[in-house]
Amino acid sequence: MSDDRAERLRQNRNRAKQRAQSGEPSANDQSETSNPSQPSESSKQKTTKESESSGTREDSEENSTMKDDQIGTYMYLPKHQHQELSRQFHLLKAEYEYEYNEEFEKNPHFYPLAVKYGLDSLDSLDASEIQEKLDSLDS
Repeated sequence: MSDDRAERLRQNRNRAKQRAQSGEPSANDQSETSNPSQPSESSKQKTTKESESSGTREDSEENSTMKDDQIGTYMYLPKHQHQELSRQFHLLKAEYEYEYNEEFEKNPHFYPLAVKYGLDSLDSLDASEIQEKLDSLDS
């Protein structure tokens, strides 16, 4: 039975990954946008603020920040994992900036890379392999 669940989870992850790559909205996104004739209260406020702060839509797109474009995600890590994540960021930052003379930032560059390739490495694991990985975290 756990093999069936693991297979369903794997299929769901693959479908979500394909939707993300194709730009297709997920089922949750569709439910929020299924009734476009009645915008939510927050979207009304956002539209009002955008029209007040800038005259055109193009101006508001140019002025958008990472906080507007991405969702904040917070997590608690053991101290040693946080230190390792920070150390790895600083190493990659130094190497990237030296090589390409472009800024390498934590939120727009490093975290998405760490999540994407971390998830890819977990994608092919079955339940017993996940259990082994979890056990290795404790040691």
